[in-house]
Amino acid sequence: MFASRFRVVGVLAVAAMLFGACSSSAASPTTAGPATKVVATAPADQLIKAGVLTVCSDTSYPPQESLDANNAAIGSDIELINAIAARMGLTVSVKSTVFDSVIPALTGGSCDVIISAQNITQTRLQQVDMIPYFEAGQAFVLLKGNPQNIKTLDDLCGKTIAAEKGTTEADHIAGTGDYDATTGLSSICKSKGKPEITLKQYDKDTDALLALQSNTVQAHFTDEPVAGYEVAQGQGKYELAPSLTVDRAPEGISVTKNHTGLRDAVQKALQSMMDDGSYLQILTKWGVQSGAVTSAAIPTPAAS
Repeated sequence: MFASRFRVVGVLAVAAMLFGACSSSAASPTTAGPATKVVATAPADQLIKAGVLTVCSDTSYPPQESLDANNAAIGSDIELINAIAARMGLTVSVKSTVFDSVIPALTGGSCDVIISAQNITQTRLQQVDMIPYFEAGQAFVLLKGNPQNIKTLDDLCGKTIAAEKGTTEADHIAGTGDYDATTGLSSICKSKGKPEITLKQYDKDTDALLALQSNTVQAHFTDEPVAGYEVAQGQGKYELAPSLTVDRAPEGISVTKNHTGLRDAVQKALQSMMDDGSYLQILTKWGVQSGAVTSAAIPTPAAS
């Protein structure tokens, strides 16, 4: 598990886009933009459709992935995967997929890769290979004015907190996945003699935010870029818990373990973007450049 640390998170300035668009189970084709030099190719038998990189993504997670008014996928992750695909000589088709189902969708053959703000965890590395492309902490979104006076982790004890199903945030509260009874936030409260946290889980991150807006929960726990976006686009309804961002960790593009040729091509294309500066340009456009990484080296799972 990654060590916790705290830092102040600024509100992200992001490109204007629609917020809270509903996910669709249908593929959402996107274009790869102007002709780009091909730097890597994937084996044809490791693609669902010739000439196309089929991508699973939970498109309810702006600014990294969401849907616009035309039901087309947009966001920093979507623009990155389009640029990666272009350097592989491919176009992109995005399948909007509920986050809790993205790995089963990938391993079940519904898509070639996942890009969906997935933290790289040992639990996930046992199931898929993951190519690092971003880094983000976990942050708490509160109602404006912080009516519950949440300033420290101890202030979360006894509160009801919303998180999207299948996320690292949900695991962090419950003490599951890469967390356990000593590191789960609710267990920590209990160990201090304080009331445990009540976790409410939602299929979409946008639904978790709506729960906060309706006072069903006292905080929304989500990834740092998303939290900043929600505050920036919230018309003064929300604020971030001050100085309370934890567990900064890498996110990865997932590929099935038997598709090493596809994995290596994606990694090579991404690294070429990191090296020539186009990767950072995309992140800067979406206001998430603080999450930039410099290496796409693939981590190996720990011995079980």
